[in-house]
Amino acid sequence: MKRNNKSLIILITVFVVVVVLGSVYSFIIQKHQINAAVKNLDQLKTNFSDVSKINMQLKTTQAKAAAVDSFLFTGKFTIPRNISQSKFYNFIDSWSGDHSLYTFTNTEYLNKGLENGFNYYFYKVSGSGDFSSVYGLIYAIEHSKELMKIQTAELTNNTIVDSKGVPHYIVKFTLQVKEYYSQSDQYASVFYSENNLRAGDLYNEFYPLVRNEIRPNTEHLPDVQSASLISLVPQGAFILDSEGNTTLMEKGDPVYLGNLMDIDYENESVTFVLNKGGIIEFETLKLGQINKKEGIRK
Repeated sequence: MKRNNKSLIILITVFVVVVVLGSVYSFIIQKHQINAAVKNLDQLKTNFSDVSKINMQLKTTQAKAAAVDSFLFTGKFTIPRNISQSKFYNFIDSWSGDHSLYTFTNTEYLNKGLENGFNYYFYKVSGSGDFSSVYGLIYAIEHSKELMKIQTAELTNNTIVDSKGVPHYIVKFTLQVKEYYSQSDQYASVFYSENNLRAGDLYNEFYPLVRNEIRPNTEHLPDVQSASLISLVPQGAFILDSEGNTTLMEKGDPVYLGNLMDIDYENESVTFVLNKGGIIEFETLKLGQINKKEGIRK
């Protein structure tokens, strides 16, 4: 067979193979894909060709989204998405008390982690302040709308006496706090308001019942511990203190560390109740005598 005839036969064979494969793809494989696409297109035209139906579905979806957001809004806590650490520092600073000489707060970032599918930042918050300020800070952290939880808390009392001799009873604290956040916004409301973070009154368990420090007489009240009763009149009693000052006092009037509790005209005496660092003492003055201690009661 001639060389030209062989080439012609090979070309015809290749052409036939290409035609057969193309026919198989076009009439079998591609036809199936085309039919599926046409069916999907017909379904889309059926469901979404009507603009009123689309608007109705949009309103329904918006109502569901608003309901979810309302639920998150009214919930006590929310878990925000990807918060910045500076927000926590600002929060602690705003609830750290009056920033007086004996009040300070230090916030230290420790690390971050994952707990029950939620991310968190871990902080150490330490400092000192009066009991109400420290309690207010703890209350604000635990009741914040954006979820924060105290993991450990160490509280100790301390007494500082200033240059005027006035004692200040403060609380030192160290808190470890987790601030939670999420990678998605499904746990956070779009709009929400902060919870009421104003703590109510609470008895100061750290205030010492018996104190070594006695507050100075900064108000310059009569000191009846070294005073004398010089006369009794219908209006009250005249008291002479150690500095030579005479004061007319009525029942209930304040004195240094206490007040005038009783005026006894029959026995010509007056009785004061004094609080000496948690120890209650009764001081009785009689005419012609310098203070006589009637009793001590704790």
